[in-house]
Amino acid sequence: MTATIEVTKIEEQAEGRLLFNVRAFTAEGRIDFPIGILRLETPALDEAAVLRSTLQFAEELTAALRLRLPPAPVATASRPVAAEARPQPSAPTAVGAGAH
Repeated sequence: MTATIEVTKIEEQAEGRLLFNVRAFTAEGRIDFPIGILRLETPALDEAAVLRSTLQFAEELTAALRLRLPPAPVATASRPVAAEARPQPSAPTAVGAGAH
């Protein structure tokens, strides 16, 4: 399943900064990412910058999570991985303000 993404401008801040909320709906649930950027020339450019920032955040988060997880069991043709040994999905745990 592919996540559904919503981008909403929350507020305009001092010195040309904009605060957006990026909401992702996935098979595991929903999570919100507050993302701040410097205002660009158009709303379309602002949204593109927000999405790039969110992607960078997601890539860094993915790398950090992979480092924390134990290695996955290796299955072979003669020894399949038992269902109880496979990692089970859990509800996302978000850290920081705005996460749900």
